[in-house]
Amino acid sequence: MRLSDVKGARTLEVIAEIIDPVANIAQDPEAMQLFKRVKLPEGADPHKFVVDRLRSNAPKLLKGHGGDIIAILAAIEGVGADQYAANLNLSVLVKDLIELLSDHAFSELFISAQNGNGSGSAQVNTEVPKQ
Repeated sequence: MRLSDVKGARTLEVIAEIIDPVANIAQDPEAMQLFKRVKLPEGADPHKFVVDRLRSNAPKLLKGHGGDIIAILAAIEGVGADQYAANLNLSVLVKDLIELLSDHAFSELFISAQNGNGSGSAQVNTEVPKQ
C-alpha cells in the first residue's frame, strides 16, 4: 500500500504515526544519502550507477533505521510494528519499499521533513535514468 492510497480520517492517524520515524531518517545525513539526487556521470552505465548507490547507502539506512522503516511501513499497512515485523521477509520488504519510495505523497512528506518546511517542492528521484 502507498501513503497516497490512505484515505479519509485514517490519513491523519497514519501521518501522526510516521512523523517521528520520517524525521529520524531525514535528520541522519548518512541515511539521507540514498535519497539525494545525484546526476548520472557522463558515460556511466545507469544500472551500475544505481546499484553502486544502493550498495553504498542502503545498508546505512536499513541498519541504522530498521525500526523507523518498519514503523512507517506498518502504519501505512494499518498494522502494528510488531505484527508487520513478524511477517517481514525479503519479498515483502522489497515490494513495500519500492511502493513507498515511488509514492509521490510520501516523497513530498519526506522531503518536507528533511527541509524543515512544508513546501514539498523537492522530489526524491527513484527512477533509473534511461540510456
